[in-house]
Amino acid sequence: MHSFRSFLDHLEQTGDLVRISREVDPRFELPALVSQLEKQRQKAYIFDNVKGAEFPYVGGLYASALRIADALDIPDTVGMRHRDLQPVFTKAMMNPLAHTTQSSGTCKDVIKIGADASLSSLPVPTFFELDSGPFITGAVGVSRHPDTGQLNVGFYRTLILDDNTMIINASSMSDLRKIYAAYEARGEEMSIAMCIGVPPALTFSASGKHPPGVSELDVAGALQGSPIEMVQAETSDLLVPADAEIVIEAKVDFSRKQENVLGEFADQYGPETAPVAKLVAITHRKDAMYYSIMAGRHPEHNTIGNISVYGILAVLEKNLREQFDNIKEINVACEPKLGTMLHIFISINKKSDDEPEKLIRAAFAADGGLFPVSTITKRIVVVDEDIDPFNLEDVEWAIWSRLGDARKIIMLPNVFSWELERCTKEGQVSARVGIDATKDLAEIEELVRPIIPGAENYKLDDYL
Repeated sequence: MHSFRSFLDHLEQTGDLVRISREVDPRFELPALVSQLEKQRQKAYIFDNVKGAEFPYVGGLYASALRIADALDIPDTVGMRHRDLQPVFTKAMMNPLAHTTQSSGTCKDVIKIGADASLSSLPVPTFFELDSGPFITGAVGVSRHPDTGQLNVGFYRTLILDDNTMIINASSMSDLRKIYAAYEARGEEMSIAMCIGVPPALTFSASGKHPPGVSELDVAGALQGSPIEMVQAETSDLLVPADAEIVIEAKVDFSRKQENVLGEFADQYGPETAPVAKLVAITHRKDAMYYSIMAGRHPEHNTIGNISVYGILAVLEKNLREQFDNIKEINVACEPKLGTMLHIFISINKKSDDEPEKLIRAAFAADGGLFPVSTITKRIVVVDEDIDPFNLEDVEWAIWSRLGDARKIIMLPNVFSWELERCTKEGQVSARVGIDATKDLAEIEELVRPIIPGAENYKLDDYL
């Protein structure tokens, strides 16, 4: 099973890693080059010489479903898709493997506490024109709920304000928001550790959404087939990954809050308001590398974001197939070109013309104890079994070729939405759309698609 370092070595051996030695400025120059690398070459990259920084900058490691599978040592990864990975993550969530605690680890090779620690040593980029400043994007944050004592791990975008202060954001859908609220209600400061360059399985687990009581650390252990090894932080009772590249330890002060803005995955800016945190320590490997995820609409950001919807697919599979045994396939699409919300496409061998609407309403109502599907889903489309719900062109064709009755468009007004949907109205509500793009049963014979019989049996390469 790959560690962060062994996966970097693997990518270099397979020719999937680019090294750049020329000095680059972390403000705009570095993101401009990273953007080109991710969009044009689909390779991981290391910038060895970032102006003013102590560490190399690494990114692009997990830019596709195939790369995720490769990092987890899943065999036969050719053609790997997110729908192929979802069962792997569901199995890990159902069979967590408890983490272990070590006495020390490589993350403690160098220990800097108090005035010896400085955030200016990190190659943190300023990505976009209107960003509030440089953002840490690739760290997983470790915190502990004051009531349950449970450790929580997740991704939180972090704005660097100066050498020793930062803002660690928590979205409304994250467990960290609840942990913040619990500490603030107590009137206490809170310890948090931001861990950079952690095992791939922990990166993936931290991206997902798990049922209450299921530890991201233990799901990560199940994903990699061995326990995640942790060590105690230097300034708190938190545990951090023993082989993390860099660990930033901080104290969150709820008396100071500040709005900040970062360019997001769907090509728009998103404001957040969060408390200020003060740096108390940095520990790192002797030869540490700084891992970052390119913000905005870029392959690695979007690929890791897709992991967060695996839980939604599991909820839909469980809830809907119990009610509709004629469902063929379900696609939960997290596509930047479709905005910040999810779009769900379901193929079905329908039994009656009123069935698609019932299915749409049941899907919007699904919850599963994680979060309501309607909160983060903008549109649900039901298609016939001859339509591929994973092919967006096919779905669009079905909508505009089989939608003849206005009653097949189901509108749900004033649905509560998450904060990443920027078009919400007063009360943070917006509209939802359901579309029945199936053939009316009376028109089945009239709306047959042209097909070539046995086309799948003829391979052009055999004739060339």
